[in-house]
Amino acid sequence: MHSRHLGLSLLAIALCAPSAASADGSFLQRFDGSWSGTGTVQRDVDSAPRRVSCEVAGSRPSPNQVSITGQCRAAIIFTRRIGADIRYDPASGRFSGSYTGSTKGAAKVSGEQQGDALVLTITYPVPAYGDRAATMVIRNAGNGQFSMVVTDKVDGSDKQTSNISFSAG
Repeated sequence: MHSRHLGLSLLAIALCAPSAASADGSFLQRFDGSWSGTGTVQRDVDSAPRRVSCEVAGSRPSPNQVSITGQCRAAIIFTRRIGADIRYDPASGRFSGSYTGSTKGAAKVSGEQQGDALVLTITYPVPAYGDRAATMVIRNAGNGQFSMVVTDKVDGSDKQTSNISFSAG
């Protein structure tokens, strides 16, 4: 009788646990290679977002890690280095690392995979738009394109502070 309850308990745990398909380090392979993109970025001092063009490269220092580095340019007004170094922890099923691109400095990121997206909480080293937190969603369906959207609270409302779409090449 005891082993039957143990078996049912293990089955219940297995059914409730996230599947390997829902959180997987192989998802990071989708970011390998060279990428170019366009989109918008909101700077603290600007009233409207600026159009940007970006070039980045993704590499895999280890099977459970991706490093994306490059830069974005808004006409001749500014150039900014951007990047993300993200690691997958198979034990927890979570992703964490750092994000570079804000005028506030390198930020910490952590979160999880939800379908074809990484949903990450950004923690800036100093306040941006009144606090230190924002949300980044990096979506990649594996079709040679990905997008990176940062949403922050601005004047009490959620606002996209960056939205960039990339294509392989």
